[in-house]
Amino acid sequence: MDLETIGEVVQIDDVQEVNQRLQDGWVVLAVATGTKSGGEPWLRYSMGLPYEDEDEEDEDEEEGDEDEEEDE
Repeated sequence: MDLETIGEVVQIDDVQEVNQRLQDGWVVLAVATGTKSGGEPWLRYSMGLPYEDEDEEDEDEEEGDEDEEEDE
């Protein structure tokens, strides 16, 4: 994964929120582990939201333009 494609980064320690963001198109960049002061373990997820790929949108529009030309 090219980190230049990431537009927003967050750190999350709630697994339900991580799962929701994954469904929304976010990706896991890293996972950190540690121990709270009481000895309880924790996980923290660094997540990134990729930029929308403008090149793909442009290609889709170009393909649509070609189809219209063939119809004429």
